Amino acid sequence: MMRFTHKKESTLVLSLLSIFFLASVVIIFNTENSFGGGDSFSHFKLAYWGWKYPKLLFDDWGKPVYTILVSPLAQIGMNFARLYNVLMGLLTAFFAWKLARKLNLNNAWLVVLLVLFTPIYFSLMFAALTEVTFSMLLMLSLLFFFKRKYFWSAVVISFLPLVRNESVVLFPLFLLAFGLKKQWKVLPFFMVGFFIISLLGRPFYHGFWWLITDMPYKSGAADIYGHGSLFHFIIQTRGILGYPIAGLFCVGLLAGVWLWIKKDHFQMSQRFYFLLLIPAAYLLYLAAHSYVWWKGIGNSLGLIRVIGAVTPLAAITALYGFDVLTAVFSKYRKIMVAFAALLLLWIMYAGATTHLDGFKKSRPQHILALACNYLEQNGLAKYKIYYFSNYVPFRLGIDPFDQNHSSEGVPSVPNISTVIPDNSIIVWDAHFGPNEGKTPLEKLLDDNGLQVLNIFRPEVSFKVLGGYDYAVYIFQKKKINPGESLNMVFGFENKQDDKGKFYTRKYAHSGHFSLKMDSMLQFSPAFSIPFKDLMQNNYSRVQASVWVYPVHALSETPGSLVVSFQHGNVALKYRAYNLDNPLNSRKLKLNQWNKITVDYLVPEALQKTGKLKVYIWNRGKKDIYFDDLKVTLFGKLGKSINLK
Repeated sequence: MMRFTHKKESTLVLSLLSIFFLASVVIIFNTENSFGGGDSFSHFKLAYWGWKYPKLLFDDWGKPVYTILVSPLAQIGMNFARLYNVLMGLLTAFFAWKLARKLNLNNAWLVVLLVLFTPIYFSLMFAALTEVTFSMLLMLSLLFFFKRKYFWSAVVISFLPLVRNESVVLFPLFLLAFGLKKQWKVLPFFMVGFFIISLLGRPFYHGFWWLITDMPYKSGAADIYGHGSLFHFIIQTRGILGYPIAGLFCVGLLAGVWLWIKKDHFQMSQRFYFLLLIPAAYLLYLAAHSYVWWKGIGNSLGLIRVIGAVTPLAAITALYGFDVLTAVFSKYRKIMVAFAALLLLWIMYAGATTHLDGFKKSRPQHILALACNYLEQNGLAKYKIYYFSNYVPFRLGIDPFDQNHSSEGVPSVPNISTVIPDNSIIVWDAHFGPNEGKTPLEKLLDDNGLQVLNIFRPEVSFKVLGGYDYAVYIFQKKKINPGESLNMVFGFENKQDDKGKFYTRKYAHSGHFSLKMDSMLQFSPAFSIPFKDLMQNNYSRVQASVWVYPVHALSETPGSLVVSFQHGNVALKYRAYNLDNPLNSRKLKLNQWNKITVDYLVPEALQKTGKLKVYIWNRGKKDIYFDDLKVTLFGKLGKSINLK
């Protein structure tokens, strides 16, 4: 391959960076990056609102250095926060080129393409995440080190943990390198970043050591995020480095070690420091993440994107491997040129296409967007909104830190409806709600102060963290007047709850779906009303009804509409309408909708810890259809509220 003069190579590199920048602008404003999942919107939230609430700029989860740097462009919008990441990536590639020249590598300009088109790195540049900023600072610190500007190298290194906490695993390598260079005087400057950010954030956190005391990753979360194979990140090589860069990395590593032994004879040569701070640093970082994912500690989710923070190190090592191959096969120059061209095309194609799904709205974001549209179209966004996914306030354009209008998560109390304002909206999603939000769906469904307004599910079901089928539920708290109450909605629409697979379009009394019960389903979804709520609201009578569509003789499809007061597993007062009872079956007609009703007097002297349950019990094996399960509660003053 060719080695250009410095002037010509500089022109080539700047041209490549400029072309990439222009292409990136087009990509950014014509795509909606979802590669970072909810984290991109969480980081953007902190950066955007940090100018109104300065404490957010120093949020330890958001990483203060990244948040402060991205915040000016974030004020213009998410796409400009993404553009910031592209600029950081271009700077990283530029510093990598300068470092490659300092290391006397041939074809140094190629490292620009190797850095930018590493699959995981290419995608990260178009997301609002921290890894690219980290890689830029890491590359700058190494450039200073190899230029023997040790003071500046130490200062830049000091800011790395404030962009990615796990960078501390690299500090032993840095300390060893500085120690071998006898740069003892600059070692204290490894703390500069910590002291500067600690002092700047002290007014907001009321203490100097807040970066340590407020660190978000003190404990593991294997119960939420799980754990996996020790070789998880190796197995994911295609999505991280891509096979060609990974192959060149291995060649560069092995050749570098062999040459250090054979030519340098274990001396502390430049090749030694190259091996120590570039390929060894990459491998150590990879090993650290592999270990925490294997053990399920450090809140690791096994996301391959975290390795993107150090892939530029692999790119430089790959360039070293490429130089070794071109030197070994120098006699076959034409073949090597053709090989290099094909290899480069492979690298660029793989880098740009491996994570194409990250350049469009994700499946969860699509469902959340529908839910947000529903809130806007029905005038519900004016109420206080409790949410779990940070995509919700982003999509609605609301201030997520205005506690009068929004709140991330719900209060940690047994009955949420008792402590939130009337008409409040809860947007529960199956990814963040039961995991980070620690709020299972059942807790909201069992809260009779909440009403399900709508449920959004994908046409094709998919699972998310924790093995949950993805869905978004919209709840609202209704204003409770004396003698009135609210409970769950069961119209058997939108395939709600875990029994939604039994909802069918074949027959429907109202809406589009009804509940099909056969040998596969014994009990329907149930109303579950705490007895103490009935007493507090002075309810004395319950009327339950449901529409039934029998297609077989009722003697062959025995079933019951049940109203029961239950204490644990014991039914203390039980009332049912039995379809197969001759007196009842004579009144019901086949192949049409029939309404059945059960009246129930609320007991006054039973355990207050029990629940009133209303459900359908199927005792047969043949199919029968139900719709519009409805409950009416009658108060002592004659007031009632319908629940259907």
